[in-house]
Amino acid sequence: MSSGTLVSGMGPGELVLVILACGIGALLIGAVGIGGVVILPALLVVGVQPAVGICSIYIAFMPAACAKLLVLGRIRGLIPWRAALSCGSTAAIGAAIGGVLVESSPRRALTYLVGVFAALAGARDAWELYSRKMKQRGERRAEDGRRIEEPGDSSTNEIASRPRGDDAKRSADGAAGVEEAVVKLEISAPPPPRSCATFRERVAAAYMSADSIPEDLRWNVTEREMAILAAMGLFIGCASVLTGTGGPLILIPVLLMWKGDERISRKVIVGCASVVAACLVTAAVISMSVTGVRPDVGLTLLIAPCAIVGMATGARILQFASREFLQAAMTTLLLAVAALTISKAATD
Repeated sequence: MSSGTLVSGMGPGELVLVILACGIGALLIGAVGIGGVVILPALLVVGVQPAVGICSIYIAFMPAACAKLLVLGRIRGLIPWRAALSCGSTAAIGAAIGGVLVESSPRRALTYLVGVFAALAGARDAWELYSRKMKQRGERRAEDGRRIEEPGDSSTNEIASRPRGDDAKRSADGAAGVEEAVVKLEISAPPPPRSCATFRERVAAAYMSADSIPEDLRWNVTEREMAILAAMGLFIGCASVLTGTGGPLILIPVLLMWKGDERISRKVIVGCASVVAACLVTAAVISMSVTGVRPDVGLTLLIAPCAIVGMATGARILQFASREFLQAAMTTLLLAVAALTISKAATD
């Protein structure tokens, strides 16, 4: 690092804190879409100005964010483009406004705001985990009760369940009808696609993955939902830049409470938030550059490798770790960050 950067003035303990925070934050972003809230508090603790820290974080994470979009875009249905662009376009406008205001915002108020957002996100996840555990416990109790109340011997039930006479004949006729329908379906199937394809089709076939999100778990956004997302994007973009937390920290909890996990896959919500984050990060960097805010070169170079490695590792962990483990880890970390930042703001 060059001698004129903030990194050159940090001690070994401060460097370790920044590297750990950036790595953990990037890992959480790659795994569950939320993690930027971990990074800025660490920079504030070591004495980095909020405007410089936010600008450095955004520039350092831009390559990793673009790479994440390329990876997620390979899976059909994972990114709801209409919903994401409806929110992302207005989030870019809000981020531009936040970029103008970020330098004039008081540091203490920003630190409090970061802590409040972290506390709200952690409390929401903690409540969701508690509700899910209670629901699972109730389902297990109900299942145990049904098993106790089931009468009769298993051998008696097996004899009673055997088909007799006309029932067996009807079953055989039904099986024959199903077999005939399958044969007709195979005969009437469309011919295989032509071997010759255009250049665009060959590129799409090489880029797109064989994996896809099921139709019932995708987000087929309506016109009314697009209008709501556009209104939400303006606030999310401005608030994300002022706190340096990134759009997903605010957007993902709102979408989960609005749409619900049963209606839309969590991966689709993370894909939508990833597009919104890329839009507002780009707009915020341009806006802050116009107003004279410059990133710290050494800090940006320190954060960028952590962002790339952490997000790649988080995406890999997501394939193996359970959702409950990731959410519990994130909840604990968010509540710890909230306590740290609020206590820091109180003592400034």
